[in-house]
Amino acid sequence: MFEWLQGDPVNGMLMTLGFFIFLIIGRNLKLRQINKREKNAQTQATDHDLPSADAPKTGSALHRLDARVKFICAITAVFGAVALTRSEYAVIPIIVCVVLAVYAHASLKGYFKRLLYPTYVAIVVAVVQLFVGTHVVATIPYLGWNIYMEGITFAILIFARVLAAASILNLLITVTPMETLLDSLAWFRVPSVILDTTMLMYRYISVVSDERARIYKAQQSRCGYTKSVSVFRKLGNYGTVGGMLLVKSFDRALKVGDAMVSRGYTGTSSLFSYTTKKMEKKDIAIGVLVVLAVVALLLADLGII
Repeated sequence: MFEWLQGDPVNGMLMTLGFFIFLIIGRNLKLRQINKREKNAQTQATDHDLPSADAPKTGSALHRLDARVKFICAITAVFGAVALTRSEYAVIPIIVCVVLAVYAHASLKGYFKRLLYPTYVAIVVAVVQLFVGTHVVATIPYLGWNIYMEGITFAILIFARVLAAASILNLLITVTPMETLLDSLAWFRVPSVILDTTMLMYRYISVVSDERARIYKAQQSRCGYTKSVSVFRKLGNYGTVGGMLLVKSFDRALKVGDAMVSRGYTGTSSLFSYTTKKMEKKDIAIGVLVVLAVVALLLADLGII
């Protein structure tokens, strides 16, 4: 670059000086961009981290509500939703849960994503009910299967019940960390072996999911799911994924169990430490109001009020 000085010294000096100036500016801008990305990543990681049972209560009122109260309210609401006899009343818990999720500033994308699998189950159960009844309203062409009015009514009710119960439990795990939820279960004198097993299951869900993704990508890289592959071959590949997951999960469970036993775990004492705090009066009042609201919904469903 310094050969520019031999021809036109002034032009060469200016070009050399400009080169180094822009080099320094570009480096500083790049460093600033990297620092900004790291800062945003730390902020997002902090926002998505679930607080522990001993962490200070922050967030919305739903997050600050005592986990034991939320658990009692959720169980009461689930039994209430399943006991409803009219579909229009079964839709009310679904709407309320969505409103509360918005109020708690929860990720609606994640909220509805967790409802996909319960929705699939509800659809399958509802479709089966369509072919039960006495009054025929339609017939499926070529198959000759009759669809009954009673089946349609009951299918809508079943679908609404399942979705309402799933929405309630989905809201519970959305606004309550798993550690805090297990802490509340310990307060209800749930055996420690159940709590330990639940925590281990929750811990290894992501591990099994990553293993499934790895096996699927390995099959996909070997053209296991291309258009040229037949449907039965694809089903066989999916079965291979499921079988390998079962074998690997069983093998990992044995290894984890042996590791726990070698460290003195017998199941008589809890593997995790839980805390028990005094329940506040305002949380108790909120729990009572929710239970009364569920009872009022059941009475309205029965036509008593």
